[in-house]
Amino acid sequence: MAERYDLAAARYERWWAPVLAPTALGVLAELDDPIARQPDARILDIGTGTGVLAAAAIRRWPGVTVLAVDASRGMLDVATQLARTSLGAAADRITFEQASADQLSVDEASIDAVMSSFVFQLVPDRPAALREAYRVLRPGGRLAIVTWLVDEREFAPDVAFEDALDELGDAIPDEPDDEPPRSGNFASPAAAAAQVRRAGFRSVAVTPAELEYRYDPASYLEFLEQYGERDIFEAIGARTRARLRAATKRRLARLSVDAFTWRMGVVRIRATRPPDIGLRDLAGPRGAPMPAARSEAGG
Repeated sequence: MAERYDLAAARYERWWAPVLAPTALGVLAELDDPIARQPDARILDIGTGTGVLAAAAIRRWPGVTVLAVDASRGMLDVATQLARTSLGAAADRITFEQASADQLSVDEASIDAVMSSFVFQLVPDRPAALREAYRVLRPGGRLAIVTWLVDEREFAPDVAFEDALDELGDAIPDEPDDEPPRSGNFASPAAAAAQVRRAGFRSVAVTPAELEYRYDPASYLEFLEQYGERDIFEAIGARTRARLRAATKRRLARLSVDAFTWRMGVVRIRATRPPDIGLRDLAGPRGAPMPAARSEAGG
């Protein structure tokens, strides 16, 4: 996964970060209250990507420092450059560090707030990553994340592209089955609440929402070719690529304007590491597991 993002970091910033950013930035509001009580808070941004949340936190709260971690060195390089360009001297309040979400080189109970956007679906072991977030938070510290919910809605422009692939038939090679392991999207708000509680967090609040982004035929075709389906376009010759582009463009032109608004379910999660439960208390007698968390999306 890290290697994939290393190769795509600049394209991610151009094509995918703008889609996620408005929803991702909503995470910051969940931290306003604790940071008002502790203006010099130390914040951990897990899976910082190109640094959207980290830079926004520096602008929003003039006294905080941010440790921004990501498994991808390429993403961190882009994030570092963007921070220096947009923040100037204030960029010194961000420390960028390569680390995976389930193996943080951070001392226990040394972080005042943890934030993350669209990362916890990518980690191979989400329970381990949540436990790691719990470990590094000080007692009473706040967790605030947003990530995807399972959403089976079809996006008509995607269907149009698939139909274009079918039209070209054998001229399009099969995609390799090389998807790295990942936890996947949360099945439901209740499932999200249960996983977060099992990691030890309390005062868990889970809110379903929707990300919305508007394309048009030209911008969506460019997105497909430059980012979303770039591997397919790069795997075929120039003549076949032109045919695929033309077939897709023809089908996209048949769709209504409204069909180009992409909507996807997300879940916002706010939780607290309680002051009276330590890491050793997460297991019962002789290492027995904690009782199962309640299934409702909150508590």
